[in-house]
Amino acid sequence: MIVIKIGGSVLTDLHPNFFAACAELKNQGYSLVIVHGGGPLVSSWAQKTGKESTFINGYRVTDHEMLTIAEMVLAGTVNKRMVSKLHATGLSAVGLSGVDLQLIQAKQHDPYMGYVGDVTEVNNAVLHTILHLGWVPVIASLGVDRDETHYNINADEAAAAIAQSMNASHLILISDVDGIFIGTGSERKLLTEATPSLIERYIESGEISGGMIPKARSGIKALQKVKEVWIANGSKAFAFDMLHPFEGTCLRQEVSSHVTLS
Repeated sequence: MIVIKIGGSVLTDLHPNFFAACAELKNQGYSLVIVHGGGPLVSSWAQKTGKESTFINGYRVTDHEMLTIAEMVLAGTVNKRMVSKLHATGLSAVGLSGVDLQLIQAKQHDPYMGYVGDVTEVNNAVLHTILHLGWVPVIASLGVDRDETHYNINADEAAAAIAQSMNASHLILISDVDGIFIGTGSERKLLTEATPSLIERYIESGEISGGMIPKARSGIKALQKVKEVWIANGSKAFAFDMLHPFEGTCLRQEVSSHVTLS
């Protein structure tokens, strides 16, 4: 099983062969679960209503009005576009959010952040049922608690939690960047491989910052159950077998060396 997370920042710039690559993986016998964000489009719609978007350590501060916008954009516009793209390749895709059937159960991340949630549990029986039917679930990163309060969930964290719960072999985080970079200016380098301890060291030193922090930590957490986590650029072409090394950052529990490329 492969869990693929598509970041909102790359949704409009996905390489033309991306969805065909997903279809080919399914044809090869892999089960696929797709999780998506939609941050830039949420920000765009918020701006149209006169609301400014504020982020803290990669998380969007979400009041009730922002939550309403996020739900409309993520579970509506973005989710259905993704489903249609997959249908066009011949896949049977079904769109849902983490609220449906309490798929992603959550708790409040921090009262200051408003309706931002942390995943507490994944109702994987829902996903097993969908996959058993041969369908591809396409999941908008929203969650719900026991009191039926809805939350905006960081899509990287939602995908990592689902990958763990489903014992996926691989988690692929598709973004608008080539992977995890360290350093600045001419000294900026791409990490091709990294372990959890190395990632934490770079976060502490400030060489990994902003939205890459939750992405990297989500990947690290997933490694408790997942064999490999890839962070890669969705605007670049994919081989039909995504499990072979391609340009990006691969997170593993143990690697022979920590290689960096310019």
